[in-house]
Amino acid sequence: MLIVTYNIQWGMGRDRRIDLDRIARTVAGADVIALQEVERNWREQDFPDQALRLAELLPGYDWVYAPAVDLHAGPGRRRQIGNMVLSRSAIESTRTLPLPARPVDGFVNDQQAMVEAVVDGLRIYNTHLNYLGEDQRLDQAQRLLALIAEAPERGGPVTAPGVASLGPEDEWIVLPDGKLPTMPEPAILLGDFNCVPGSPTYRAVRAAGFADALELAGLGAHRGVTFPGSTPPLRLDHVFLSPTLSSRFRRGWIDEAADGSDHQPVWLELA
Repeated sequence: MLIVTYNIQWGMGRDRRIDLDRIARTVAGADVIALQEVERNWREQDFPDQALRLAELLPGYDWVYAPAVDLHAGPGRRRQIGNMVLSRSAIESTRTLPLPARPVDGFVNDQQAMVEAVVDGLRIYNTHLNYLGEDQRLDQAQRLLALIAEAPERGGPVTAPGVASLGPEDEWIVLPDGKLPTMPEPAILLGDFNCVPGSPTYRAVRAAGFADALELAGLGAHRGVTFPGSTPPLRLDHVFLSPTLSSRFRRGWIDEAADGSDHQPVWLELA
């Protein structure tokens, strides 16, 4: 299974062109694609609904879009920016989980979120953490780690403990196949964390039992760049594996040739 995470910066590459075709070519071939900074009706461009356009450019994928910021944009229109997951297999269920954010004097700050997608017996968590400060990122990491840890016991978006049958067709909620959505134990947490290896936020994720796929691939704390435009270049994008998934790790790498965004994609292959 090939998995990729990519902060696409609404498709704006280092040449300052918004080019969603280039983004689609960069991630094509993955079984699961996690994207951050995907816009809908946010600014004037050829394809203002970027989620729909990316789905068109990547046929054969099931997909979900989870806005972190959702504003009025006119009658029947929403102005949104958020995260997207595409999967060759069916996305069995999904939830959008808001993360804490608070105002910072003198800066523009936006809401962040994490989207949960259940695919092929895995929980995929795609997130984008705060860029302003470690204190907000650490708050967000603690919230998302709690949500991930509780999910198997809490169950999916529909639960029915002790219910022998989901009931006849006239019940208020009916599942087409008569089966409750599952909430498997193995989890992958990935996205733009806006933090480097060794930072408090990074250490919090590792302390919760998650392995860093790039570290498993042999990239230590001071190797590998996913945000090349900064001074110095930084590794801000990560793929973390829950304990039972480490044995399935095959390889992980950064696509250093990608130029469709200010970030670079991180890839993972699982057995």
